Amino acid sequence: MAKSHKSKAKRDIMLRDQLSEAGRKLLAAQLDRMKRHEAGSRTGEDIESVHQMRVAIRRMRSLFMLIGAAYKPKTVDSYSRDLRRIARALGRIRDLDVLILDLEAFRQSLPEGDQATLDRVIERLDSRRGEHRERLNALFDSKFYARFLRRFARFCKKPGRGARPVPNLEAPHQLRHVLPILLHERLARVRAYDTVLPAADDAILHALRVEFKQLRYALEFFQPLLGGTTNSFLREAKEMQEILGRINDIAVFSDYMSGLKKLSPEQAGGVQGYLVDRDQALTALRLRFDKHWASFNSRARMRQFSDALLVLR
Repeated sequence: MAKSHKSKAKRDIMLRDQLSEAGRKLLAAQLDRMKRHEAGSRTGEDIESVHQMRVAIRRMRSLFMLIGAAYKPKTVDSYSRDLRRIARALGRIRDLDVLILDLEAFRQSLPEGDQATLDRVIERLDSRRGEHRERLNALFDSKFYARFLRRFARFCKKPGRGARPVPNLEAPHQLRHVLPILLHERLARVRAYDTVLPAADDAILHALRVEFKQLRYALEFFQPLLGGTTNSFLREAKEMQEILGRINDIAVFSDYMSGLKKLSPEQAGGVQGYLVDRDQALTALRLRFDKHWASFNSRARMRQFSDALLVLR
C-alpha cells in the first residue's frame, strides 16, 4: 500500500509544480487512503483500519500545516477543523485498541489465577470501546461527514481551488523553490528541543514526538524527489518517533487506568501491577531515547539531510 502511494507520488508530483497543486495531489492520495479504511473502521474487525484511517487524516492535517500558506486561510481552517473532528472520534477508539493490546500482553505474563482479574478490566474497556464505535459510526452516517467528503474531493480534484494567487512570477511558488526552506524549518523545530533535553518531562517529549512526526511526514511526502540519503535519515527519524510514541502511550495508559472507578480490590491490584510494570518500561525507553537522540542530532545525520536536498534544482 505504501509502495503504490510512493510510486503514484513519483508519477504525479514534479519539482516545477506550483506548491498548492503539488499539495493537492498529495491530499487526494491521502483522502483515497482514508476512505479505503472507513468500512473496516466501522466494524472493528481489524484494528489496523482505524489506525490507517487516522494516519491518513494526520498526514492531511500535517500537509496543511506544512504548505498551508499556499492556500487561502479560510480553506485551510475549514478542512483542518473537519479533519480534526473525524480524527478525534477515531482517536478515542485507537487509544483503547492499543491499551487493550498492551493489557493483554501484560496479562500473559501473570500467573493463571491473576489473569482472570485483568480479563474483567479488559472486558470493561472493550465495552467502552464499543460505545465509542457507535459514536464513530453515527459520525460516518451524518450529513456533516457526507458533506465533508463531497467538498474535500472537489477541492482535491480542481486545480486552483482555494489556492492563493501567485503575486508574480518572480515570487517563489514552485516546489523546487520552497521545499528546501519548508524541510529545513521542520528539521529546525525538532533540533530546537536540544535546549531542553535530557531533563524534559512527558509533556515536552510528547511535543517533540509531534515535531518528529511532522518532519517524517514532510520527508515521506516528497521522498521520490529527494536524494538517496533520505532513506537513512528517515530510518533514524522513524526510530525516534517510535520511541517517543511508546513513551507517550505509557503516559496515556497510566492516566487512563489510574482514572478507572469502581474496581474491586483484586482488579485494583491487577491494575497497580500493570502500572508498575509500565513505569519500569518507561525508564528503559528514556535510556533508549537519550542514545538515539545523540545519534540523530549528530553531524553525520545532518549531512544526510542536507545531501538529500541537493537534488532540488
